[in-house]
Amino acid sequence: MSNAEHLSRQTLEETPARVLAFLRGVGTSAVIRTALAGRGYSSEEHAQGWELLHRVSGYRDPKAASTDDTDAQKAIVALDAWDEPNFRVSRAALERLHPAQAAFVFDGLEAQVGAGAVLSVRTFLDRLDALESAPERTATRNADHAALATLAKRGITKDERKRVRKLVEAAQAMGAPAEAEADSTADARRADLVALRAWFDDWSETARTVITRRDHLIRLGLAKRKKAAKQAEGGEEGKSGAEG
Repeated sequence: MSNAEHLSRQTLEETPARVLAFLRGVGTSAVIRTALAGRGYSSEEHAQGWELLHRVSGYRDPKAASTDDTDAQKAIVALDAWDEPNFRVSRAALERLHPAQAAFVFDGLEAQVGAGAVLSVRTFLDRLDALESAPERTATRNADHAALATLAKRGITKDERKRVRKLVEAAQAMGAPAEAEADSTADARRADLVALRAWFDDWSETARTVITRRDHLIRLGLAKRKKAAKQAEGGEEGKSGAEG
């Protein structure tokens, strides 16, 4: 068990700022990097420090976000164009040939516009999956499979359902940041801070054993500048004032 798990909330919350100073110090000094490299501090370790810091800071790669959002928008447009004609074809066929299955599939279900199409299509696919294999529909399995066979003839084949399901998953990916934010509970944040602190404790302690120059330790945030010089200057100014 890491010692970081027993630290106070205040100490953990102060850790990101200390890690930032440490990473900046390592990244801007070849001398410091060389000294730490002798103890195993690699580019992978440096990257892990940034990754842990980004996690507790809620940072998300804007390039990845842009790509994800673009793909999601394309999927939403595709689903919006897909649901209305395919719902109409499916409803017409099922109501004529398989009324019980039509009632099940289209109970409260209508084609939607825009992002609403994601939910409507997902519901449609889930209900077709239920016709195929839901345990609670064992008694009507033969009739359900006959309904699916009819839909396959109308273009709603198993492969088409898989293709559209992938569009639904792609469209829902745009909601990932919000979902991640909702999952960011106090316990989850503390766990991230503990992981960051454990990383910092490891490398800050190692740095103190291989780096002896005070200015380098100050650059890493592991030491503070002495106030003696400033106090001395203040004393001299006081004397000058008294002499004047």
